[in-house]
Amino acid sequence: EADSNMVRQVMALKAFDEFGGNDCHVVVEVNDVDNQELFALVAPDFAEVVVTHDIIGRLMLQCARCPGLACVLEEMMGFEGSEFYFEEWPELVCKSFYEITCRFDDAVPIGIKTSTGEVFINPENDHIIKEGDKILVLAEDNDSYEVNDGSYKIHRINKVPEIFETEQKVEKIMFCGWRRDM
Repeated sequence: EADSNMVRQVMALKAFDEFGGNDCHVVVEVNDVDNQELFALVAPDFAEVVVTHDIIGRLMLQCARCPGLACVLEEMMGFEGSEFYFEEWPELVCKSFYEITCRFDDAVPIGIKTSTGEVFINPENDHIIKEGDKILVLAEDNDSYEVNDGSYKIHRINKVPEIFETEQKVEKIMFCGWRRDM
Protein backbone atom coordinates (compact mmCIF):
# COMPACT_ATOMS: atom_id res chain seq x y z
CA GLU A 1 0.00 0.00 0.00
CA ALA A 2 2.87 2.40 0.77
CA ASP A 3 4.26 1.95 -2.74
CA SER A 4 0.86 2.58 -4.36
CA ASN A 5 0.59 5.81 -2.35
CA MET A 6 4.00 6.86 -3.66
CA VAL A 7 2.91 6.17 -7.26
CA ARG A 8 -0.13 8.41 -6.75
CA GLN A 9 2.03 11.14 -5.20
CA VAL A 10 4.52 11.05 -8.08
CA MET A 11 1.68 11.27 -10.60
CA ALA A 12 0.24 14.25 -8.69
CA LEU A 13 3.62 16.00 -8.53
CA LYS A 14 4.18 15.41 -12.22
CA ALA A 15 1.04 17.45 -12.94
CA PHE A 16 2.58 20.59 -11.41
CA ASP A 17 4.79 22.74 -13.65
CA GLU A 18 7.18 23.47 -10.76
CA PHE A 19 8.30 19.83 -10.71
CA GLY A 20 8.93 19.53 -14.45
CA GLY A 21 12.24 19.92 -16.21
CA ASN A 22 15.41 20.39 -14.18
CA ASP A 23 13.90 22.75 -11.60
CA CYS A 24 13.30 20.08 -8.98
CA HIS A 25 14.86 16.72 -8.15
CA VAL A 26 12.31 14.14 -6.94
CA VAL A 27 13.44 11.09 -4.94
CA VAL A 28 10.94 8.35 -4.07
CA GLU A 29 11.26 5.57 -1.51
CA VAL A 30 9.86 2.22 -2.63
CA ASN A 31 9.60 -0.81 -0.37
CA ASP A 32 9.23 -3.59 -2.94
CA VAL A 33 11.75 -3.97 -5.75
CA ASP A 34 8.97 -5.30 -8.03
CA ASN A 35 7.22 -1.91 -7.82
CA GLN A 36 10.23 0.01 -9.10
CA GLU A 37 9.12 -0.54 -12.69
CA LEU A 38 5.79 1.20 -12.03
CA PHE A 39 7.57 4.53 -11.71
CA ALA A 40 9.28 4.06 -15.05
CA LEU A 41 5.85 3.47 -16.59
CA VAL A 42 3.91 6.33 -15.00
CA ALA A 43 6.68 8.92 -14.80
CA PRO A 44 9.73 8.04 -16.90
CA ASP A 45 12.79 10.20 -16.15
CA PHE A 46 10.84 12.12 -13.51
CA ALA A 47 11.85 10.62 -10.18
CA GLU A 48 14.86 8.80 -8.80
CA VAL A 49 13.60 5.60 -7.18
CA VAL A 50 15.32 4.17 -4.09
CA VAL A 51 14.33 0.62 -3.09
CA THR A 52 15.11 0.76 0.62
CA HIS A 53 14.57 -2.90 1.51
CA ASP A 54 16.89 -3.96 -1.30
CA ILE A 55 19.63 -1.51 -0.33
CA ILE A 56 19.40 -2.35 3.38
CA GLY A 57 19.48 -6.08 2.67
CA ARG A 58 22.56 -5.76 0.47
CA LEU A 59 24.32 -3.57 3.04
CA MET A 60 23.55 -6.02 5.83
CA LEU A 61 24.99 -8.91 3.81
CA GLN A 62 28.12 -6.91 3.01
CA CYS A 63 28.50 -6.00 6.70
CA ALA A 64 28.14 -9.67 7.65
CA ARG A 65 30.90 -10.61 5.19
CA CYS A 66 33.23 -7.73 6.10
CA PRO A 67 33.46 -7.13 9.87
CA GLY A 68 33.92 -3.41 10.58
CA LEU A 69 32.18 -2.28 7.39
CA ALA A 70 29.13 -1.11 9.34
CA CYS A 71 31.29 1.49 11.11
CA VAL A 72 32.64 2.71 7.77
CA LEU A 73 29.13 2.98 6.31
CA GLU A 74 27.92 4.85 9.38
CA GLU A 75 30.79 7.33 8.99
CA MET A 76 30.04 7.84 5.29
CA MET A 77 26.25 7.86 5.42
CA GLY A 78 25.59 9.47 8.80
CA PHE A 79 25.24 13.19 9.34
CA GLU A 80 28.43 13.34 11.42
CA GLY A 81 31.81 13.22 9.72
CA SER A 82 32.31 13.13 5.96
CA GLU A 83 29.61 12.97 3.30
CA PHE A 84 29.34 12.58 -0.49
CA TYR A 85 29.14 15.61 -2.78
CA PHE A 86 28.90 16.09 -6.56
CA GLU A 87 30.29 19.28 -8.04
CA GLU A 88 31.44 20.47 -11.43
CA TRP A 89 35.00 21.82 -11.57
CA PRO A 90 35.74 23.43 -14.97
CA GLU A 91 39.46 23.65 -14.16
CA LEU A 92 39.63 19.83 -14.13
CA VAL A 93 38.23 19.38 -17.65
CA CYS A 94 40.61 17.39 -19.90
CA LYS A 95 42.43 15.92 -16.88
CA SER A 96 42.47 12.19 -16.21
CA PHE A 97 40.92 10.75 -13.07
CA TYR A 98 44.45 9.82 -12.02
CA GLU A 99 45.52 13.46 -12.29
CA ILE A 100 42.63 14.78 -10.19
CA THR A 101 43.16 12.39 -7.27
CA CYS A 102 45.61 14.87 -5.71
CA ARG A 103 43.75 18.04 -6.67
CA PHE A 104 41.73 18.30 -3.44
CA ASP A 105 43.49 18.88 -0.12
CA ASP A 106 40.39 18.32 2.02
CA ALA A 107 38.38 15.84 -0.05
CA VAL A 108 38.84 12.46 -1.69
CA PRO A 109 37.58 12.09 -5.27
CA ILE A 110 35.95 8.69 -5.66
CA GLY A 111 33.92 8.96 -8.84
CA ILE A 112 32.46 10.90 -11.73
CA LYS A 113 28.91 11.71 -12.85
CA THR A 114 28.95 12.45 -16.55
CA SER A 115 26.87 15.15 -18.19
CA THR A 116 24.59 12.34 -19.46
CA GLY A 117 23.95 11.12 -15.89
CA GLU A 118 26.17 8.02 -15.88
CA VAL A 119 28.00 7.48 -12.59
CA PHE A 120 31.42 5.84 -12.39
CA ILE A 121 32.72 4.90 -8.95
CA ASN A 122 36.50 4.47 -8.96
CA PRO A 123 36.79 4.99 -12.73
CA GLU A 124 39.83 3.91 -14.70
CA ASN A 125 42.89 6.11 -14.16
CA ASP A 126 42.82 7.20 -17.81
CA HIS A 127 39.16 8.32 -17.66
CA ILE A 128 39.16 11.92 -18.95
CA ILE A 129 36.98 14.56 -17.26
CA LYS A 130 34.74 16.24 -19.83
CA GLU A 131 32.83 19.50 -19.77
CA GLY A 132 29.68 19.08 -17.69
CA ASP A 133 31.06 16.14 -15.67
CA LYS A 134 30.74 16.34 -11.90
CA ILE A 135 33.33 14.94 -9.51
CA LEU A 136 32.04 12.78 -6.65
CA VAL A 137 34.05 13.41 -3.50
CA LEU A 138 33.98 12.37 0.13
CA ALA A 139 34.39 15.53 2.23
CA GLU A 140 33.48 16.98 5.60
CA ASP A 141 31.09 19.54 4.13
CA ASN A 142 30.15 20.87 0.69
CA ASP A 143 32.03 24.12 1.36
CA SER A 144 35.04 22.60 3.14
CA TYR A 145 37.06 21.76 0.01
CA GLU A 146 38.22 23.29 -3.24
CA VAL A 147 40.57 22.44 -6.08
CA ASN A 148 44.21 23.13 -5.27
CA ASP A 149 46.65 24.75 -7.71
CA GLY A 150 48.03 21.40 -8.88
CA SER A 151 51.58 22.15 -7.77
CA TYR A 152 52.20 18.57 -6.76
CA LYS A 153 54.37 15.99 -8.42
CA ILE A 154 52.74 12.84 -9.78
CA HIS A 155 54.97 9.84 -9.30
CA ARG A 156 54.11 7.23 -11.85
CA ILE A 157 54.60 3.64 -10.88
CA ASN A 158 55.95 1.71 -13.82
CA LYS A 159 55.56 -1.78 -12.42
CA VAL A 160 52.24 -3.01 -11.11
CA PRO A 161 52.63 -5.49 -8.27
CA GLU A 162 51.72 -9.07 -9.06
CA ILE A 163 48.33 -10.21 -7.84
CA PHE A 164 48.26 -13.64 -6.31
CA GLU A 165 44.95 -15.43 -6.43
CA THR A 166 44.07 -17.21 -3.24
CA GLU A 167 41.74 -20.12 -2.90
CA GLN A 168 38.28 -18.98 -1.91
CA LYS A 169 37.10 -20.42 1.35
CA VAL A 170 33.55 -21.37 2.22
CA GLU A 171 31.92 -18.61 4.24
CA LYS A 172 29.61 -19.36 7.14
CA ILE A 173 27.34 -16.43 7.93
CA MET A 174 24.38 -16.22 10.23
CA PHE A 175 22.05 -13.55 8.92
CA CYS A 176 19.16 -12.48 11.13
CA GLY A 177 16.44 -10.68 9.27
CA TRP A 178 14.05 -11.20 6.43
CA ARG A 179 14.04 -10.54 2.72
CA ARG A 180 11.90 -12.55 0.36
CA ASP A 181 14.60 -12.66 -2.32
CA MET A 182 17.25 -14.31 -0.11
